[in-house]
Amino acid sequence: MILIVSLVALICLFVGIAATSPSLETMQRWVLIVFVILFAVCGTGVFVWLLLRETRRAAVGRANKEFGWKASSTESQRRKLNVEVREIADALNLSDTNNVFSAYIVAADLALRQIQQETKELLRRNLSVGSAEFDAVLLKHDVIICIEVAFLVLPDIEQAKINDSLKKIAVAKKTFERMGKDAKMKLMFVLVTQLDPAGEAQLRSAMVGKFSAAAVDIDIRLFDFESLQKIYSETV
Repeated sequence: MILIVSLVALICLFVGIAATSPSLETMQRWVLIVFVILFAVCGTGVFVWLLLRETRRAAVGRANKEFGWKASSTESQRRKLNVEVREIADALNLSDTNNVFSAYIVAADLALRQIQQETKELLRRNLSVGSAEFDAVLLKHDVIICIEVAFLVLPDIEQAKINDSLKKIAVAKKTFERMGKDAKMKLMFVLVTQLDPAGEAQLRSAMVGKFSAAAVDIDIRLFDFESLQKIYSETV
């Protein structure tokens, strides 16, 4: 904003100097003077608008951080984890879920670590908004980003799982609206995969149109499990 004000002032100064040039005719001089006045007024209006917008965003951001966030219960976290692990084990035709259980926990943890590392914003894990529970919530200025994490071993994701996430973000959005909270909401769908390039391309193709019923903006992030492990194992 300081840059904008400085630029407006500089342009007005140059035009003002030009307007005092003795080589200009009276009509030209008045045109330049009117231009300076209008330009200054418009510049001031833009500055005020930006100032009000940034002030509002800062106020909403503070309110979001001070909101009484509630942690998801241990039972609900356990139930979701067991369902996810069982689905992966069934897809791989595995009867022993111990290794899958460990891999899922590590994959979700590393993905959320990477999201926070990239955004440099406050990320809170396993929170509920009304009756909707999310793996994490990211507070970015005046935007509340609700995060859902899925670990995929096949190049497809069931529409039912996506619909469940869309229902939850709709519930969260309505919860904030009922409370009069002036916050924007977004759903970030994080997919951690163990797929080769062909499988990842197939997954991307399969995702097209699956979020068409979303009530908010959607951000889909894909992470390779092996790559995530390399990132964090090399920094230890």
